[in-house]
Amino acid sequence: MTKAEARRIIDSMPIPSAQADAARRTIRRATYSEEIEISLATAGELIIKRSRLGKVGFQVLEDTIQPDGSKEVVQKAFDASGNLIHHDPKGRSP
Repeated sequence: MTKAEARRIIDSMPIPSAQADAARRTIRRATYSEEIEISLATAGELIIKRSRLGKVGFQVLEDTIQPDGSKEVVQKAFDASGNLIHHDPKGRSP
């Protein structure tokens, strides 16, 4: 989905404002060439995946946002066959 579609989805979700604010910041960082996926886990975590094609394969940045707005980011890279070749946890932010 596009950045505009992602913003509309976040704005329509019944989630805490801190979580929505963190999600909007993540969406703002997306480039126009990235595909965005949004899902809400049963435990309340909001997961936003931003993926983009690379020279060989693709890259995924996955933000897991808690209801209090804190988040964890993981950067992943996949080869052309879809095999995970890089997994880099970027840490947790308050």
